[in-house]
Amino acid sequence: MRIGTAIGRGRLAGSAALAAAVFMLASCAPWAQDYPKPETFALADTGSTFLARQAQRLGDPKDGRSGIRLVADGPESLALRLVLADRAERSIDAQYYLLHDDASGHLFAWHLLKAADRGVRVRLLIDDMDTSGYDAMMAALGKHPNFEIRLYNPFRRGPGKMIASAFEFDRINRRMHNKSMTVDNVATMIGGRNIGDEYFAARTESNYNDLDLLGAGPVAREVSTIFDSYWNSEQAVPAGAVVTDGKSGALTLDEARAKLERLANAAGGSEYGSALKHAVRESLVNGRLDLDWVPVEVISDPVEKTAGEARQEDIVAARMLPYVRGAQKDLFVASAYFVPRDRGVALLTGLARRGVDVTVLTNSMDSTDVLPVYGHYARDREPLLEAGVNLWELRADGSRPDRARLGLGQSLSSLHTKAFAIDRRWLFVGSFNWDPRSVLINTEMGVLIDSPAIAAEAVRQFQAGIRRNAYQLRLGTDGNLEWLEHTADGRILVHRDEPAESGWRSFKSRIYGVLPIGGQL
Repeated sequence: MRIGTAIGRGRLAGSAALAAAVFMLASCAPWAQDYPKPETFALADTGSTFLARQAQRLGDPKDGRSGIRLVADGPESLALRLVLADRAERSIDAQYYLLHDDASGHLFAWHLLKAADRGVRVRLLIDDMDTSGYDAMMAALGKHPNFEIRLYNPFRRGPGKMIASAFEFDRINRRMHNKSMTVDNVATMIGGRNIGDEYFAARTESNYNDLDLLGAGPVAREVSTIFDSYWNSEQAVPAGAVVTDGKSGALTLDEARAKLERLANAAGGSEYGSALKHAVRESLVNGRLDLDWVPVEVISDPVEKTAGEARQEDIVAARMLPYVRGAQKDLFVASAYFVPRDRGVALLTGLARRGVDVTVLTNSMDSTDVLPVYGHYARDREPLLEAGVNLWELRADGSRPDRARLGLGQSLSSLHTKAFAIDRRWLFVGSFNWDPRSVLINTEMGVLIDSPAIAAEAVRQFQAGIRRNAYQLRLGTDGNLEWLEHTADGRILVHRDEPAESGWRSFKSRIYGVLPIGGQL
């Protein structure tokens, strides 16, 4: 036998086996198709609940306007979620991209479970991007008669996951980035925060600057309608159909409850947990929380976007574009992941050239947590600056008043806010970044507020914060970039080299910037 013939047959046999394996993986659904999945919807008969009565006490005019409170403070944001769960009487609907296995995640899940134990219907919809480590807990909690968990666009479990993922890239690349929690269909939290320590200023090393809002009235019902469309969609799969509780490490419901209680008690007994005895909790309970009652619209990507089947005119980017294009005086943008590319650069430079004051805040080299994003954003800085766009980059060593206020000490910072204000009248707060992934790939949602008072106050806080905590970029007389650092004593330090703690990190950023991956960022 000739060696070449033997090798050729071996390769052919191996290729056939691989093809057969791929076929079997591709032909098998990633979850049990016959698992029961009843359609359920937001409860409408909640007008007599405690939170409905509180909305009345807080000034609901019953004319279609919604009550709004912007929440920039991380601990306050978590405290609000926990007290809303504690005060729930009929339902909790929570939809998140990430739910971390950390102190904040433990407290959040424990308060949901306690609500379910009281008879509250809990529906938790989580994108499956980062949940496989929690399979045992999800399988156990899913046995609770009042607690249902669905995973959005799930990954396969088991040894074939990586191979299957490679052949399902178009599907698994599209993630649900929405973030909301709605209680009794009358109160909601919506914005940029996932559930995890870094979103609520609970870490000692580094935390996100972020923004979301508490809403009451019609805005909550709009969020509920959007939640229902995702919850009942083909992409939302009951956790029990995806995960199995027959492997080692499986938990009974009682075991899961005991474990979660231990974790939550440990989190609540920490220095941070003690600090969560936040005045805002008592303010909500006692009806002393300030809400501004203003016109509000919830803007969300249709669930069909996950399958690539949404009409372009229905996606968040298309619905917000007329507002941005129509700016007459100013546009202020805070975007953690800012990758404008050619069309975004043309939009922003066009506004600047016709006299609109355009200001953008994003992450610096040291504050970003996604270096490829920074590498591609950096490609567009010079044309933006040349057209008169004001660019600012958050410093990693910026102040953290949310931690200082509670005596928790300083930490580093990273921007996670996704918000923009137009002509100091319109304010958008949500999960939408100014990048191709938010525009075209992931699903996003947010709230558009029509209020000159709220928009102007948001801009005031924005302007005060960036001067203290961000680098101001400009083109020097030689045409090169310069970073201006405004110090507390009024001095301006000029950095002519990009501020970065690590030369290796700076080098990697430039490499990422030339790779053809911008459309995926």
